[in-house]
Amino acid sequence: MIDAIWLTPPIAIARLGSSETPCPNFTWGPTDDGPGGTGKTTLRAAPSVELDANGNPSIVEPADEVIFKEEDGNGTWHFRPVCPYFELHGRWTINGTTSSGPITKLVLEDSGLDLSQVRWQIRLANLKAYEFTLSDGDRLTCEEQIPAGTTTRVRLALTATEGDESSRLLPHGESIPVGEVQVAQPNDELPEIRLRFYPPKGLVYGPTDLLQRIAAEPRPGEWAGFDLPGRLILNPRAAWPNYVLGQRVGPPFIPGDTRKTPGGIHAFFGDLRSTNVSLGLVDDVTDGIIECSVGGLTAVARVAVGPPDFAPDRRHLTSLQDGLADRVDRAGIREADLDELEDLVRDLFERALETSDLMNKDTELDRLHPATQDEEVRLPRATGDRDELALNTIWATRDEIAPTAHRSDALPVSYRGRRKHRRYTALEYLRDRLREDPQLIDTWIRKPLDEFQRFDRRMPPLMRGSHGRAMNITRRQYEMLQRWVEGLRTSGHIG
Repeated sequence: MIDAIWLTPPIAIARLGSSETPCPNFTWGPTDDGPGGTGKTTLRAAPSVELDANGNPSIVEPADEVIFKEEDGNGTWHFRPVCPYFELHGRWTINGTTSSGPITKLVLEDSGLDLSQVRWQIRLANLKAYEFTLSDGDRLTCEEQIPAGTTTRVRLALTATEGDESSRLLPHGESIPVGEVQVAQPNDELPEIRLRFYPPKGLVYGPTDLLQRIAAEPRPGEWAGFDLPGRLILNPRAAWPNYVLGQRVGPPFIPGDTRKTPGGIHAFFGDLRSTNVSLGLVDDVTDGIIECSVGGLTAVARVAVGPPDFAPDRRHLTSLQDGLADRVDRAGIREADLDELEDLVRDLFERALETSDLMNKDTELDRLHPATQDEEVRLPRATGDRDELALNTIWATRDEIAPTAHRSDALPVSYRGRRKHRRYTALEYLRDRLREDPQLIDTWIRKPLDEFQRFDRRMPPLMRGSHGRAMNITRRQYEMLQRWVEGLRTSGHIG
């Protein structure tokens, strides 16, 4: 009998793309750390599993290059969507022998089951508008049961089913496509039971009266001429198209906590007005639950839809894995030896270099020095790199660094940052710095949950975290750095 089942992976990120061709499989290769290299991660193409129209899977060997976007012949580029698989795994006992691994047709038969008893259910939601308005009519949801034996693609679409019908964001009969799913038909080559999730194209929808509202604006600004042909389907009487950004409705929010309602990323009539009325736009991005049931057991996984990965060979300083490890295995780092800590620290600083190169640090720095900002709340300018504490100081603006137009580098802050980050990928250099300044980590790395969560020169700089303030690494990562430094001291590598 089958004793337990689970889905692998337990969480996956599907990435938007308007191309009809899914992104091929690839892996990260070694770091390009040769004398003339970039110092960044390389990519390697890998075999992909593809499904035909009837769900028959086959292995496609990798091409010489990984293609992430393609041109359609009319001058328009389309990103290839990332379409993850969810594979059913489990533990079973047959004739007194317990085994675990992928659930296959043979395992089902040996357990007295068959494919007709495997049930898939998908539940998705887009609650962005609801998180602001707390109006039930703004809850957009999708729930689909995949009929047994269905191996063709099943369309997924959001609808509004709660609250008063007159105030629902999606009127009766309207829906927003949010992708498709397809169950694979197991065969001899690929006998596993799996489902593939196809994300949507990344489209935006608006209320039916959007053009009239824009035309009535005395200062439409960037919205002049804006249109969403064929996608003006939302109810203008719903709460979201009439919401004033910043107002508080319903149950109170956690004071100062903007993680669920971040500012500055929503379309609204603002500019020279003070009303900040929402345009009522909604995208096709969702989060959801994938469920697979068989033999009275249910396996659950999560799927999240995100934007295309514009730089897939640039790893982020703090990954999803880092965040999860910080929550479930923070103590695990305390069991690592010095060699393992060295590998982890090197990887962290390599990722810092890759993340740093994705940023226009000059522009980000300019945002910290707006001309309208009160001089009293500005951080003081740094005058030195080595002798001055990072806390509560900030770099001078690029105009102050490069006052003349004929400067050799138009982005002086980015240039200097790139050079410094590349040096730190060599741990020999970092150890030398620690010998010179034993407090280097404490001074220059922003502490998690620091009371001075300001955008100063501490690392990581110029980036905003999910809490809306200056970003920090996880507590597990910070402890990793501290334990590595302590290990160097104990072993005599530094004083």
